[in-house]
Parts: sequence; C-alpha cells; structure tokens
Amino acid sequence: MWIVAPGWFDDLVAPGRELRRSANGVLSALSSHEGGSRYDGRAALYDHLVSNSFYNRRVWRSSVASYATFAAAAVASGDGPMLDVGCGTAVFTADAYRVAERPLVLVDRSLGMLTRAAQRLELRSQDSSRIVLVQADLLDLPFRPASFSTVASFGVLHLFADVVTVLDRLQAQLASGGSLYATSLVSQTAISKGVLMLLHLGGEAASPRRASELEVLAGSALGDEFSMRTEGSMAFLSYHPRAR
Repeated sequence: MWIVAPGWFDDLVAPGRELRRSANGVLSALSSHEGGSRYDGRAALYDHLVSNSFYNRRVWRSSVASYATFAAAAVASGDGPMLDVGCGTAVFTADAYRVAERPLVLVDRSLGMLTRAAQRLELRSQDSSRIVLVQADLLDLPFRPASFSTVASFGVLHLFADVVTVLDRLQAQLASGGSLYATSLVSQTAISKGVLMLLHLGGEAASPRRASELEVLAGSALGDEFSMRTEGSMAFLSYHPRAR
C-alpha cells in the first residue's frame, strides 16, 4: 500500500468533490453504492489480448510499439500535471510513466484495471508524490476545469457513441497551452470492422466508425487545431491549441 493524495493532487480536485480510499491505494470518486465495471474481472484477459503483437498486427494492422511511442510523446509534451482518462492496466504506457518526471493522474472506471495498473507500475511510497490512481467516470471527472497541461485518452473513443461529448469533457480539463492525445480503433479493414461490430453487438463498443468519420467528429469538438493519422485501424489524434 502506498500513500495517496499529495498536496499537488488536492489542488486539482474540484470544490465539493470528495474522493474515498478504495482498494490497493486507489482513490475513488464513485459513491460506495455505485456498482463496479464490467471490466473488473477481465483485466488479466485484457492484458493478454491487447498486448499481443500478433493480435495487433493481424486484427488492427498496427503495433504495440506505436502505441507506446505515442504515449511517450504525450508524457514528453509538458511538465505540469498529466491526466490519462481510461488508463486501463497501463499495458502500453507503463514504461513511459515509470520514468516520467511530472505528476500523473491515471483514471479508469474499473477498479480491477487500476489495481493491475498499480501492480504493473510497481508503485511504492516514493511514487506517491508523482502518481495517483483514481476510479472515476470519464463523463463525471472530479477535477477542476483547465487543470492539466496534458490530457490523454488511449483506446477509449471507439467505446462511445457520442465522441463529441467525450472530447469536450477531455478538452475541458486542458490548461491553456496544453496538449491532448487520444487514440481510437477505426474500421479501416473488413477484419477490423467485423471485430468492432462484434464488440458493438456485445455492448462493448460504439457502432464501428471509419477514420474519416472520426476525423469529422473530432473537428466538431476540437476545431482545426488537431491532427490525426492512422496506422492500420488505429487512429492517433493530437490537439495543440494556441494558448488562450
């Protein structure tokens, strides 16, 4: 168990929001009456699947290395607090987070995912001044607006039907002059479209979108100050707005 909620983190929490201690040092913004996440019991399976290089090449025509490189770019984009919403088990981000020299707030709705992320990051008491794990809902984040110099959300956008609202919520957390990084699966091939449709039918993802559709939706939320590229069926979005 490590100590949580250093002083810098307390300054990020919105007035009136209370976070309680949960399992394994995680702070929770959810009430004790709210149920768990469907991913709580799937963290190990998630790890095994999404970290598999063959799976990523065959289904998504992308690579684990590309995901890790994009995460490292997000970490290197500033030195103020960084928020990762939908951090999962930190399977692609752990290497960058272990060596980051900036405060990190890692958020996920699933306590099971966060517990595994803590294990992967090998958090100890000395990390408490730099990394805080928070169980919270993306659409109800417990932080003050404009608090983070980098906001990231990797592999999350394809889970939501309303991408514009999701990006609006993420953008609201971004400090003036900060940067936003996000990735999303897109249906660029018959295989990726089929897998995304199966996930959609199982209630695990939104209806499949092509990269061109995602780009239009991102433009609606972010304007013309974002860029997007694809590698196979993974889209990489970067947003670097001019300081307000």
